[in-house]
Amino acid sequence: MTLVQMRYFYEVCQWQNITKAAEHLHVSQPTVTVAMQALEAETGLNLFHREGRKITVTTDGAKLLGKVSYILTEVARLDDEIRDMAHRHAKVRIAMPLQLGVVFLPHILGDFRREHPEIDLEIIETGGVSALQMVEEEKLDFALTNYTVDFSARLTYAKLFDCECTFVTRTDHPFAERHSLSITDLRDEPLIMLDSNFFVDRLVQDAYGRAGEKPNVVHYSPYLHTVKNLVHAGIGSTFLARPSVLPTDNFVQIPLIDPIFINSGLVTKKGRQTFDDVRLVMNYLRGLTKELLGGGKKTPHGDR
Repeated sequence: MTLVQMRYFYEVCQWQNITKAAEHLHVSQPTVTVAMQALEAETGLNLFHREGRKITVTTDGAKLLGKVSYILTEVARLDDEIRDMAHRHAKVRIAMPLQLGVVFLPHILGDFRREHPEIDLEIIETGGVSALQMVEEEKLDFALTNYTVDFSARLTYAKLFDCECTFVTRTDHPFAERHSLSITDLRDEPLIMLDSNFFVDRLVQDAYGRAGEKPNVVHYSPYLHTVKNLVHAGIGSTFLARPSVLPTDNFVQIPLIDPIFINSGLVTKKGRQTFDDVRLVMNYLRGLTKELLGGGKKTPHGDR
């Protein structure tokens, strides 16, 4: 017995008239008649007493109607729950590392939220490594983050731009007037670094390793503001993704002679369905990236 047969049977029982049931179902009368004949043949039950155009439900038919009514009620409840879940999906969960958040958050929490008040944005500010882990565990819809494509084969990476990592220090630092630096120049430089939850740490470690050096890290922190405060205090310098340093920070950013670039873009779980509201947010971020980059492929706010 199919759901269609159940619905036809239910309506015939309610109206006790094939024609009226067909009109209510918006189908032809012969369609309902054939369906009821097929239902009786499949079940082996006499479901109706027929007297001309008038029909009445038999005892077996009444018993079947009770079971069919319960099933149709549950199906209707399931449909309602699915619609509720689809409506609740207007909450979009995003991860965004601190270094990119300083550029993108004002736009997405400002212009985008004003244009789309129906979408509830939940934005997690965390490091790129943690962001990708959360996407992989399906705790998030997607991440706008720095990444390396070898992090996980279970993720899909959509690159938006190359994000340069630069040496960042105070304006009174001896290197402040330099246009570029080598790892050898920075062999003994005390560093305040974002911790291993951020891909910048991996890239810096790799860069020093290729030069046969080891970075002189005096402190790791998971907080961008702590790193900046310690640099301001003269405890050391740091390496940061270019977008994370704002003009108001009053820092000097100096690229390396052998520059460090990291992929930045949108990361989703492979095979996970992308709903319309999630796609809307992702497309907004793609367009915003093009606007900030001015059609280029380098870091937003990449003035040197």
